[in-house]
Formats: sequence, C-alpha cells, structure tokens
Amino acid sequence: MAVKLRELYESVKKFDIELLAGSKGLDNIVRWVHMVESINLSVFLEGHEVAFTTGVGINEDEDLLELVMHTHVNNASGMVINIGPHIKLIPDDVIKFCNDNDFPLFQVPWNIYMAEIMREFTYKITVSDIMNMELSNAVKNAIFFHDQESLYVPHFERHAFQAHWSYCLTVVEVIEKKNKKIITSKKRKKILKCIENYSTDINKRTFTFELDKRFVIVFAKYTNEKIEEIVDKIKKKCEVLLSEKEEMYFCIGYSAKNIKCIGKSYQKALNVLKLQKKKNNYNEVTSYKNLGLYKLLLSLEDNEIIEEYYKENLESLMKFDDLNDTDYVDVLRCYLEFNGSVKEVAARLFYHRNTINYKIKKIEEILECNLSELEIRLKLIVAFMLLDIK
Repeated sequence: MAVKLRELYESVKKFDIELLAGSKGLDNIVRWVHMVESINLSVFLEGHEVAFTTGVGINEDEDLLELVMHTHVNNASGMVINIGPHIKLIPDDVIKFCNDNDFPLFQVPWNIYMAEIMREFTYKITVSDIMNMELSNAVKNAIFFHDQESLYVPHFERHAFQAHWSYCLTVVEVIEKKNKKIITSKKRKKILKCIENYSTDINKRTFTFELDKRFVIVFAKYTNEKIEEIVDKIKKKCEVLLSEKEEMYFCIGYSAKNIKCIGKSYQKALNVLKLQKKKNNYNEVTSYKNLGLYKLLLSLEDNEIIEEYYKENLESLMKFDDLNDTDYVDVLRCYLEFNGSVKEVAARLFYHRNTINYKIKKIEEILECNLSELEIRLKLIVAFMLLDIK
C-alpha cells in the first residue's frame, strides 16, 4: 500500500516547506527518498522516490534546470531543493518546467535540517510498507487457516478493515507464451509496482501482494461492477509493460460475504485462471460471477466423474480424429457454439457449407446421435465444458 506525495507533504508542513510548482503531481506514489546532488547521481533513481538536493554539486542556473529535468526523466515523484549558499533562488524556467510536467517541486530554507524531513518521509513510507505486509500476511492466513480467526481478523481490524465487509480477490498471472512459465522476478516486480500504484490512486480499501508468483489484489467493500471496471484499467496500465512474448490473465473471484470467506474468493479466482488458461483467453478480465454454467461445473471435486462424463460423450469422436487425421471434434464444438448454424460454422472454419453438412452427418454416425435434438446438444455442450476444466 504505497504512500502518495500529498500525504507526505501534509506531514512535514511544520518544517516550513513550500510547494512551488507541479501541484497536479501531488498524487504521485512515493516509495523512498534519495539525495541527488548531481546529474550523475540521478541515474541511480529507481522510480517513485522524492529527490533531495542542497545544490552543492551545481554552479549555475542551467545546471539546476538540467538536474531537475534528469530527476524527472528518471521517474522521481518530486524534488525538494534546499535554498541557501548553493542555490539562492529557484529560476523561473525550473518552475515552468515543473508546472508543465506536473512534477512537484518544493523549497526548504537553509535553517531547516533536511534530514528531519527525510526522516519523516521514510517513517511514513516504512509504516505503510509494514501495514501492507501485515495485511498481506493476514490474507494468506485467511486463505490457508480460515478456521483460526485470531491469525487474521485482529490484523484487518487494526488497519480499519472490518470483518463484516465483503471481500473479493483478483488473481493476476503473467507467463511467457512459448514455454508457459511464470515471468522473471525482476519483471514481476515492475508489474507489481504498476498494480500497486494504480490501486493506491483508487482507494485505501484495496491492496496488492504476491503469492505463488502471482499477484493478488484485495478489494474490500466494492461492488462487482466497480471491481471489473478497476481491474480493466489496471490491465491497460500493465499491458504497456508486456512484450509480445508474454501473456497476462486477470481473474476476479467470488465476492465473499465477510472476511472469513476470503479463501473461497481466492479459490474461485484460481478456478477462473485455470479455465482461462485452458481456453487460452489471455489479456481479458474474467469474473467468476459471469461464468454461467461453468460456476457449477468448477465446483465439482470428483475428477473421475468429470472424466467419465466427457469420455462417454466425446471419446469415440476423439479417437476417430486421432486415427484418421480429421477435425470432427473442432467442427462439433463450433457447431454447438453457433447453435447449429451451418453457415456460421462454414465461415468460421473456412469450409464450404456442403462440407460442413457432410461432416455433421459423419459426426452423428460416429456418436450414434441426432444433433437436432436439444437434449443431445446439451449433453455435448456440457461434455466440452468439462473438458475445458479438466
């Protein structure tokens, strides 16, 4: 749960700190502080820091402008300049640059000990980090030890998250397309920051952490519609970080009625993830509540029954395809998806309609059924859906 620059600024106003420019950037996220006395040092910024400078490493106004510009380019959240023997006045062109780029610029008089401001900033950031860690651990305990309420309820309530609120967990996974492996820890760190930054912009009732190399976003007291809207915006923010070789899944779980049911929300999100990966539906936001019949099928725990059902209805057709190098399974699935429209199936699979008619008759012979019967179609549709969740 990252801290906004606005909150930090409010906490140090007693130190005679003055905002000179870039007020529109006060909602920037801050993760740490950094002394930047020269352009060369600005390259060590990792992003989302507040840069402090006394000006000891610069001599002219042009150098100060260049330092501010480099600090901004290196993704600092704002800059604090100590006015004194090295920088007597902040030039108009520096102020203009900061206003034009919504880059918050503060000045502090020389008699103010800047270390006090830095200490206040780091304290607030550390408290926020500890809060996020405690909440994250509490969610994990709620997932894996839901019967032991003492391991998570007090931690939630200490940070103003009420036990009777509704909770919904979203799972985000990013994998490499070629080998289907989870992306590297370095890349995950960037995406986690991106999710956290946007989440912090929204509300204090949401936070993000990593679990089993996936990202978990916790929403407290949100409607499903609002969650879908937020997750869609997060997806768009994260997409710019992905390469063409990577794919991302956004899976919204069950909306739990209270804190004790968080584990159910997490499990449903994982079920959605399993289904989406099986169907190769990446870069989409999928909510458990919109899965229709899949919600019922995903709740089945007896894998033998699942396997028995789809084999009973589809195995003979699968074996025929394997032995004869045909595509009857794909044709049948498409035929069912288009509610028996030969025209649409032909268009989708790039076949002539006569060819589709022939294939449908052949499928009926192999399965010994009449595809015009509603009950037969329903049985086959369910069989395909079970095959998806296998």
